[in-house]
Amino acid sequence: MTASAFLNEKELKLVEEIKNFQESGVAAKTKLETDEKVLARVTDGIYRLPGSAIRELISNAYDADAENVIIDTDVPRFQTITVRDDGNGMSVETLVNLLNHVGASAKRSFKGNGLEVTDQDDNTLSRNKKRKLIGKIGIGLFSVAQLTRDFDIITKQKNTDFYLKAKIRLHNYSEEYIRDTEIKAQKEGLEARGASFETGIVEIWTEPTDNYEAHGTDIILRNIKKSAQDQLRSIDIWGQESAEAEKDGEKGGEEDILNSSKLEKPNFHVGNYFGNDGFEYYADAERQPKLPWSSEDKAHEKLSKLYDAVLSLTKETTNPKLGVVLDNYLNMLWTLSLSIPLNYIDKHPFHHSTDDIDNLFVISNKLKGQCEDFPKSTLISTALKNKKPYENLDFNVTIDGVQLFRPLKFKDLPKSGAAVKDPILFIGSYSPDLSSLDLHDSGGGLSFDAYILWAPKIIPRDHNGSLIRVNNSSGTLFDETFMKHQVAEHTIKSQLTIEIFVNNGLDSALNIDRESFNISHPHYQMIMKWLHQAIRQVVTKYKTIKKEALKANNTVRAQKFESGLTQIVKRSVEKSGLDYSDVSNLFLVDGEKAASSSRGEVKTADLPIETVKVNKKRFLELSKTSSSATAKIHSIEAKTEAIVQVLESYGALNNLNSTQRERLIEDIIQIISFEG
Repeated sequence: MTASAFLNEKELKLVEEIKNFQESGVAAKTKLETDEKVLARVTDGIYRLPGSAIRELISNAYDADAENVIIDTDVPRFQTITVRDDGNGMSVETLVNLLNHVGASAKRSFKGNGLEVTDQDDNTLSRNKKRKLIGKIGIGLFSVAQLTRDFDIITKQKNTDFYLKAKIRLHNYSEEYIRDTEIKAQKEGLEARGASFETGIVEIWTEPTDNYEAHGTDIILRNIKKSAQDQLRSIDIWGQESAEAEKDGEKGGEEDILNSSKLEKPNFHVGNYFGNDGFEYYADAERQPKLPWSSEDKAHEKLSKLYDAVLSLTKETTNPKLGVVLDNYLNMLWTLSLSIPLNYIDKHPFHHSTDDIDNLFVISNKLKGQCEDFPKSTLISTALKNKKPYENLDFNVTIDGVQLFRPLKFKDLPKSGAAVKDPILFIGSYSPDLSSLDLHDSGGGLSFDAYILWAPKIIPRDHNGSLIRVNNSSGTLFDETFMKHQVAEHTIKSQLTIEIFVNNGLDSALNIDRESFNISHPHYQMIMKWLHQAIRQVVTKYKTIKKEALKANNTVRAQKFESGLTQIVKRSVEKSGLDYSDVSNLFLVDGEKAASSSRGEVKTADLPIETVKVNKKRFLELSKTSSSATAKIHSIEAKTEAIVQVLESYGALNNLNSTQRERLIEDIIQIISFEG
């Protein structure tokens, strides 16, 4: 079936006009229309930030099998933005369908194959590279309404002799227009639902070329809105000084000093440009760019340097937050790096093994299960049922000379003084059997893999939370509530980064802007339940590891402490002419058992006659400690023993009877344990 079979009469006429351009010299003109009333609002900008619009254009390039996307934002002016990819490009029929059916994408529909958009056999995959498609409802291109009303499309397919060009002008959304269109449709005997809503106008034409091999799409965004420019230029930050007003009270008074404010610059920024075309300048050194890379650095090195620079900020601040340490532009680069399908800055978490990360565990899917050790020296990806989604991607995105990578690492992270010093990685997979449920109840099939990273400190703070990727893409970023997790493990939860990779399902739960979910959707509820159960296992395992680490740390500290005391006692004993092995040892006696922190536990009856014995209950009473305060008990016990041994080596105890000796030792215990 040819592509023309999927177009209506109006669209076929438009295709013919475009193809006859070389003869007529007249560009075809048409109106942009949406298929649904609610999507008429697209041109009013449903996306929150400029970066969201750029994300959607990158996603379209990914779906079009592009390997490289080059973006020029005209930083720091941001007057024109160009997005260029080397994907499949669009045919005349594909472009006509796109422009006449905003909100009715050919992707994932029977049109997909006929219009050369999707795989021949599976309309959820891209045509050539068989990628899982990100786009679904066909509004991604019109996310540009967040940035501009004027943009051009230049597209070409391989082995064609022309470039297809379109100049588009979007209308502003009008509630009155929507109402008038519905009334008009009803007068013509149509239901309001069947009305088409005009969202803009477009001119389309072709230009011949002998470059048959060229393919891809350029989108040129002109006359960027001032609101978008101000956001990208961080006017909210740089405008602080100009926004200051004179304070009440006399100039130079105390009130002025207390109320005066100082420009709080981000640690890294692209500067603040002043002036008009031809007269731009940086007002002073303080407003010149401050970047963690130099102009000589290669594109693939720059984001890594930004990542390292953010990590290094922990020396200056407890935990950096991106919105504070980066300006809006650099924050956008970071956010895009987290959102779109990219390779990791180091390597994918599933490309690690126990050779890289010592503490590696598998999450159980049983209701009250506990995580288990991951097989030694086994690559995580080989243990997963579906390895393909985690192969290295042949997709590169470069913005203004900065190649993007996912800014996440899983080893060689900043060290901490906490008991557990090294990261712990938990791996999980879940594919519930939903075959017995009606599709309306189950939402279809669902399968996902996930990791939960525990680290002493999550840097930056924005990475603390759970992030869901649908088909390797995400617009939601990290959810610090962990999908409304209610258990009060605040300290441990603040040390978790979680990514959930959904390979089948959930996409129907994505809201129209792809930056939030319908939380009542069955798939969302299943993932949430799994995540909360997984966090319980993580908390339990972490507490076990921490307990063991504290025990080991206490043992090491006790050994160092006792070793130091031993050296002092040895020197004292040798001065008196005795041998260290001749001095008495201190044991705490508890019935038939006696224990020493350095010599372990023995039967009371087996103690040497010269042993210094102290009743354990009396020792705890005198030292004002409890039996659980092990470290403190060991410290007081060791110091008491050392003093007694020194006194003994000088013969100070020789003339004391057993009662006097017992009282002296009790006094020593109280003095050592006294804290004032």
